[in-house]
Amino acid sequence: MLAIVRLFIAGLCGLLAPAVFAAGVAMITDASGRIEAEQDGTVLGVLAELEGGAKLRLAQGAAATVLYLASGEEFRLKGAGRYLIGEKAPTALQGAKPEKHKLPVDAIPPVRVRPASVQQATIVMRSLGAGATVKLFEPVSARVLEERPPFRWAPVTGAETYRVQVIDSAGLPIAEFEQKGEAGQLPAGIQLKRGEAYSWSVEARLANGRRLSRTADFAVLDADAWAKLGRLQPAAGAKFSDRVAYALMLERYEAFHLARAEWRKLHAERPNEPLLKERAVE
Repeated sequence: MLAIVRLFIAGLCGLLAPAVFAAGVAMITDASGRIEAEQDGTVLGVLAELEGGAKLRLAQGAAATVLYLASGEEFRLKGAGRYLIGEKAPTALQGAKPEKHKLPVDAIPPVRVRPASVQQATIVMRSLGAGATVKLFEPVSARVLEERPPFRWAPVTGAETYRVQVIDSAGLPIAEFEQKGEAGQLPAGIQLKRGEAYSWSVEARLANGRRLSRTADFAVLDADAWAKLGRLQPAAGAKFSDRVAYALMLERYEAFHLARAEWRKLHAERPNEPLLKERAVE
């Protein structure tokens, strides 16, 4: 069991290593009306990534909010107009000058892990061993914000109780408790450490004496990232672009389950945005 636990946590460390993927200099975080890439006429919407040197054409009445990821600065573009996406700011080639606004963070971190890659690796690791039939919901191959995160799993037919164990990166047990239902919290007085990786397992104990179990890995967000997310968290009634930026930050910090919940809310409001739909169903 200890070897398997170490494999899980080693896998987590590998998945969450800071390997940076190439990305555009900016991203559209709000869009209305027709917005096109001037080069080929591609229609652009929310979450479209923009490379430096790209040119946008906005129809009459159209508008776009463009967020520069490295600076946390966003610009409001209005049509009719044509705009050049510079490395640090857009320039109006025709039409109104971009309106600048600064987010309460200096930058949106670069992509380090693609959500789909994490999911695939999770499937492989959590399928190890016979009898691994408990479906774990959260946290699974993701970072959590809290030092006392909730644990959730699917009910197992015939299970009388569930034994939950949380293990640190050295393979040492941090907590162990039993639950009647399909959700649990760490015992009072126990909290996890920021920036640390962990593994957790659920063992379903059936009335016939059979036991089924499954293990998953996760990590706790470090203090710096947690503080930045707190500053960026939108208040009630926040702009759509601010909410997109927050969901994007959650995703970039690998809090995938929380990001997905935000994407689903945003997609419900803008069901015709294809890239939002992709994020919502991942």
